[in-house]
Amino acid sequence: MKKSVQSFMHKHRPLFKQSAGFTLMELIIVIILLGVMAVGITGFIKLTTQTYLNVSERDELISSARFVVERLNRELRNAVPNSIRQINTVTEQCLEFTPIVASTVYTDIPVSPQNSDTLEVIPFIDIDGNDYVCANCNDSIAVYPTNVLGQDIYNSNNNKRFSLDSYTLPIAPSQVATLTLDSAESFAAHSPTSRAYIINSPISYCVILTGGEAKIERFSNYYLLQNQLGSNDLLALGASRSLMAESLAYTQGELPFTVVNATLQRNAVIQIKLIFTREGERVVFDNAVHINNVP
Repeated sequence: MKKSVQSFMHKHRPLFKQSAGFTLMELIIVIILLGVMAVGITGFIKLTTQTYLNVSERDELISSARFVVERLNRELRNAVPNSIRQINTVTEQCLEFTPIVASTVYTDIPVSPQNSDTLEVIPFIDIDGNDYVCANCNDSIAVYPTNVLGQDIYNSNNNKRFSLDSYTLPIAPSQVATLTLDSAESFAAHSPTSRAYIINSPISYCVILTGGEAKIERFSNYYLLQNQLGSNDLLALGASRSLMAESLAYTQGELPFTVVNATLQRNAVIQIKLIFTREGERVVFDNAVHINNVP
């Protein structure tokens, strides 16, 4: 029996040797193949991740750009006619305008040589649809601002803008309301449409170049000034500042804002061209905003 087992083992020894395991060459080939597959899979994952990040950054850039453009367009459309002006330097450009708080039609105002501190107007609401209220409100009233450089709005010496003291609603709905000025004044001229604008604080949008990249900031809550100020002077004046967007391009040859002043036959046009750049991506928002010339 023992001899039979030994004879069987001796006869089948080559079979046991062949099924013992992998050779060194086979292991090397497997390792190389796995390495090639790992490199390919890693590259695919890296490419997919980078594509996702690029798309996310582009979406973020477009969303940021769309936000500032839409807000600027909306605010510009609510600007007082002939209140838009701009200044630019090597490192920044600022676009300034005065929003309409409310507007109404007057029935009687003091026009030179008459003097008075009261105006009779049709009862009105503010731009948000609420009842207009003025009690020490720091608002002003502007009538017939025709100076295309904005001086009828920003320069009180032109006698087109005066400070308000109060607004009194009529007792009966059929009667007129009363706007009271801070003092007895005389307007320079009547409006052909008897239109009056209630205004308060101007707004400035400044594209500022810093360290090779520009940003756009919004300034508000400052006084009407005869001379337009840049961003640093507005901050020194105590204006409120809000960062609207970053990653903008700014060059003197391609300014963000171009103002085409109104004429008797044409509305004012503000050409806005904001160029956003990030990681080689370039997004251009180019549009025009028309400001109705209805002084």
